[in-house]
Parts: sequence; structure tokens; C-alpha cells
Amino acid sequence: KSEEKHTHNFIEIVYTLSGKGIHYIDGREYIVGGGDVLVINYHHSHAITPVENFRYFDIMLKPEFINDTLRGTDDIFLFLRLSDFTDISSSVNRDNLLLHFDGDERRRIDFLIEWVREEQVMSEPANGIILHSAVSMLLSIIFRKMSEDQATRLAVNKHLLLYVRHNCANRLLIHEIASRCGYTPEHFSRMFKKYTGKTPISYIIECRIDKARELLLTTDRAIEEIVFECGFSNRTEFF
Repeated sequence: KSEEKHTHNFIEIVYTLSGKGIHYIDGREYIVGGGDVLVINYHHSHAITPVENFRYFDIMLKPEFINDTLRGTDDIFLFLRLSDFTDISSSVNRDNLLLHFDGDERRRIDFLIEWVREEQVMSEPANGIILHSAVSMLLSIIFRKMSEDQATRLAVNKHLLLYVRHNCANRLLIHEIASRCGYTPEHFSRMFKKYTGKTPISYIIECRIDKARELLLTTDRAIEEIVFECGFSNRTEFF
């Protein structure tokens, strides 16, 4: 459902389960999809607009839930003063409030979110300890994500991958893509693999195969036509 503009006196961590939606924080627009986490600090204005089958999980907490010494504070980053987080406190980027998780990272988040949800509606022994531990783990994963290499995140992101996917049938040259981001091909390739787990060439080929698969399933076009429309140089390469 939509949420009108509001503020609140707690920390809000919103995890998108599926679909698409738009968050507005202090007038800034954040478009989110499955696997995205948005961190909203105290006293910021916030509104939500669903776009497409939007489902999300909302964690609202105060710092004293994690540690009673933080009672009365109103900043999520005060958690970093705790001994549990001091090893990453200096590397956290406090402006990076929209995070994306996929692969193994997302599976861990999904598991913790589901665990929290189950514990919250149950009344079992050690319920509070498990809730506290699960939320602490979620915060640890979030702070770790905020500490990732900034250059990688800026150079290789969802928008760049979308550009590659939309243009995969064209003659994409790695040095041209790297130049768009202001990096050498070698440095860009290292960052790309760190972000996606694949080399740029492997990712482009994967996008071409995905496009060819879709055309084979949904059209009656000849193989030769699909081969060249998807950017393959010949039938042998395609097969």
C-alpha cells in the first residue's frame, strides 16, 4: 500500500522482497526492486508509492534494542561506537543508504528476515535473544555493505548493467565502456568482475544468450535472423 509523507522517531530498514516501488526520503526519489535495502535514519521525511506487485519487509527499531547504552540517541551510525562494529566504523559510507543484495548475500538476508518474522509472532523460550541476534546480524551485513569499495560501486552499478543488457547486440568494446566510466580497460574489468562475479565479455555473451533464448521461445524467426540480431558473428559462434 502507499504510505503518505511522514517522519518517525525510530530507525527504519526497508527490505524489498519482490516487485518494484518508489521511496521518497526528504524529497529524493529511490526506485527499489527485489533485494534492495533502504536505510532511513531518525527524523527524515518518508513516503512510499508501490509500482508493480510491491512487497517489502519493514524493520523499525530504536538503538537501545541493540544496546541499552544507546538509549535516547537518534542516529543509526551511533551503533558504530559499539565494540561489535568498531572494526568497520571508519570505512562505512554514511551517504550510501540504498543497498542491493543478490546471490549468496541475498539468500542470507532472506533467511534472517524470515527468521525475524517468525520469531516476532511466536512466543517461545529465548525468543528475545534470537530476535536481538538476528537483527544484530542484519545490521552487521548492512554496515559491511556500506563499507564496500566506493569506486567499484560508482563505476559498475545497476544502470551500467542495464545499458550493457540493452545494447548487447551491438558491437560493445570494453575499452569504450571503461572510458565512459573514466577507467582503463584493465581496472574496469577487475571492478566489473568484483561487482558481478563475471568478466565483461562473459556478461555480454550471457545477455546475448538470454535475448536469443527469448526470441526462440516467443517468435518464429529463422535461426540466421536471430543469430545476427543478438550480436553473434556467425552460426558457429551462436551454436
